[in-house]
Amino acid sequence: AETPLFAAEEAKKALIGLARDLRGLAFAFNTKTSYMMLFDWIYPSYTPILLHAMELWYREPQVTTPVLKLFAELVQNRSQRLQFDASSPNGILLFREASKVICSYGSHILEVEVAKDQIYAMKLKGISICFSMLKAALCGSYVNFGVFRLYGDDALDNALKTFVKLLLSIPQSDLLDYPKLSQTYYVLLECLAQDHMSFLATLEPSVFLYILSSISEGLTALDTMVCTGCCATLDHIVTY
Repeated sequence: AETPLFAAEEAKKALIGLARDLRGLAFAFNTKTSYMMLFDWIYPSYTPILLHAMELWYREPQVTTPVLKLFAELVQNRSQRLQFDASSPNGILLFREASKVICSYGSHILEVEVAKDQIYAMKLKGISICFSMLKAALCGSYVNFGVFRLYGDDALDNALKTFVKLLLSIPQSDLLDYPKLSQTYYVLLECLAQDHMSFLATLEPSVFLYILSSISEGLTALDTMVCTGCCATLDHIVTY
């Protein structure tokens, strides 16, 4: 008979393969029709399974990374494939799922203590994908975020609060030491400053200072993308 451990390992392998395959499909489906076929199949039948897997194996990046990347791909409005009809709730439903994934992974990964030499592989890579996912969802122009506050839905607030917690868990030096992390962070920050400045304005002074300090550091970065992003972010903040 199969041992539970063997069964779990097999389940992990199946999940990793499935997440990678689905991400490949999601990447390829650039039209609204093909994307919606995938979305209708995966939601709401299978998204809870992916979410549960994240909660179960959050310490194992070989499992969490493919699942996070799948969701990061699903929220990408590539070729305007996510331009839903006015009567469609799909944009909000999709954002809700992304928010659940970010919050679930974020809350669990914050509890994990990792050695310095493993911090990127075990922790920062996943956080970076979460930043990328949140940026794509916030800037995709397929969600009316006012609806969340109007109906008391905390999906947006939860995602933004998790972003802050994840950010504060990262030593500032690491933001620039890891290029992929710095790119996803600064692009997300620019998006927040552009469209969600009201949220940034309500942050605790210490958090806001951390963000301003990270912008200051980013202005001296060698990566021009980071540098120009910081300039734009600063412009939005000052204008506000």
